[in-house]
Amino acid sequence: MLLSVVCQVVALAENWGVEHENLLSVRYGGMWMQDQYLSPLLYSGQQVGLSNEWWQEFRCDSTKHWENVGKMDVGFGWMYNNMYTNLIYSLGLHGGWGACYNWHFTDYGLRVKLGPYMDVDLMGKMHGSSVNKPYSMDLAVNLCAMGGLEWAFRAKKTSYRLRYMVRANMIGMDYLPDYWHSYYEMGEGVLGDFRCAGMWNHRHLQHELTFDMQLKRSTWRVGIAHEYLEYGEKGMMFSREMVSAVVGCVWQYRVRGAKDLTVW
Repeated sequence: MLLSVVCQVVALAENWGVEHENLLSVRYGGMWMQDQYLSPLLYSGQQVGLSNEWWQEFRCDSTKHWENVGKMDVGFGWMYNNMYTNLIYSLGLHGGWGACYNWHFTDYGLRVKLGPYMDVDLMGKMHGSSVNKPYSMDLAVNLCAMGGLEWAFRAKKTSYRLRYMVRANMIGMDYLPDYWHSYYEMGEGVLGDFRCAGMWNHRHLQHELTFDMQLKRSTWRVGIAHEYLEYGEKGMMFSREMVSAVVGCVWQYRVRGAKDLTVW
């Protein structure tokens, strides 16, 4: 009888698979942008966003050191020039997947993370007023270096985690559309094409500091995030910077294997 119960518990545990950690968060903050195709002026304003991030250990890793992370993010921004004579709207889609190795220092509650991350960045930009150059965009696919430091500790009936994560692009590809200074300067423009991009001509840094609080019935996150992008060609530069406050919720779950559809 006891052997039967033990076998059932083991089979149920294997059927449910590994544990996932999911983080759903919203952000709000400032945004600064310079797009020399749209305007030579610096634009500044605000931005909001929604992101979903998930962490999971690799199923084949018996040492529990390797894990993978994925993230999807959507954001909307609105920025004015210094004279408030025009504005730029932006809509960004951002996603990626990566893997990292964890060094565990259990006596201190510390983890050090390091690994590669594949990042896709797309942001469309549009002038608010009718002009000769109404829209522009950022588009890039990058292989990034990802690193982090995590400290977790317990209190009475609760636990907490302080985490710092950073990603910086190393090499990839970006796209420059047919950006011309003007109709009379077509020979000095940037030909529309994909190009090899890296730290030498396309710099993209993303990092955040977060604090997770596991309370009695829920787990919450607060933090601050910073993103900086700069690239260009032939003296035509594009850059954006965002500083955001982040609030979200965290939960863990396991996915059960497929259920037999037959009932007889």
